[in-house]
Amino acid sequence: MRKINKIALVYLVGTSLFYGLLIVVQKMGLNSGLDPLSFSFSRSIIIVFISLIFFSSQLKNLKLIKKYELRDLVVLGFISAIAILILFLGQNITTAVNAGFLIRLTPLFVLPLAYLLLKEKSSISSMFFMFIMLIGAFLLTTNGVLTIPRSGDLLIIVVALSVAFQNVFAKKIMRSVSTDIVIFFKVCVSAVLIIIFVPFLSGYQGIGALSGGVFYVSLTAVLYFLSVICQYRAIKLVGPFVTTSFFLSGSLFSALFAYFLLGENLSSIQWAGAISILGGGYFLIKKI
Repeated sequence: MRKINKIALVYLVGTSLFYGLLIVVQKMGLNSGLDPLSFSFSRSIIIVFISLIFFSSQLKNLKLIKKYELRDLVVLGFISAIAILILFLGQNITTAVNAGFLIRLTPLFVLPLAYLLLKEKSSISSMFFMFIMLIGAFLLTTNGVLTIPRSGDLLIIVVALSVAFQNVFAKKIMRSVSTDIVIFFKVCVSAVLIIIFVPFLSGYQGIGALSGGVFYVSLTAVLYFLSVICQYRAIKLVGPFVTTSFFLSGSLFSALFAYFLLGENLSSIQWAGAISILGGGYFLIKKI
């Protein structure tokens, strides 16, 4: 495996690990009684500070951004902000099982978007391994059975479509803008927009979660930030399709986290799903 492949693998595993934990901790926070809008508002405050500190050395390069690039970066941040709010609302009105699987439909949306925006086609073998991982994610996340569809399920599907668009659109922007600048706008602009709009949507009660659930707010802020860094650097190296397909392994990390730390057992169907994810992911990486 070439050096660039090893670096890409680190980022691919990183985004799956951090996002898998993010979904679990985020749901735990909502289950503890945190209001979805307040949760996202408070988390966004922390994300802004993390972004400014982490990318402080990159801020001097902002003046080099062209107008059309700035427009695209703001659009990326805006769509990200909307998706985050919809995800919080959707998770709150559907089951963790449904949300955990439906968000992983993202690779299916990446295929046509990558062709339309980037003129990129994925090989038949890569699509086959992606479907193997998708089947594995279904078995592992749902134990082979989805619960009765709920209104929140449609919102989660919208988020999956949004994430697919963001990944493809980000790759397009990276053709002329550095990856770190794209990441900065992705996380910081979306966080600022959430901070601006949530008080209007929640009747100015958005600050409540910061004092009532500081652990969940802080941990999800860090996990989200790390997952985006790994995800976008992987997109730069191997493209949106492979990155988003490998994102399916996040369900494996979520399951392992629940198994080892929370004592939740996995059925034989779920173990079969885990093996499918590992097998599909292995051969997908071999294609890089």
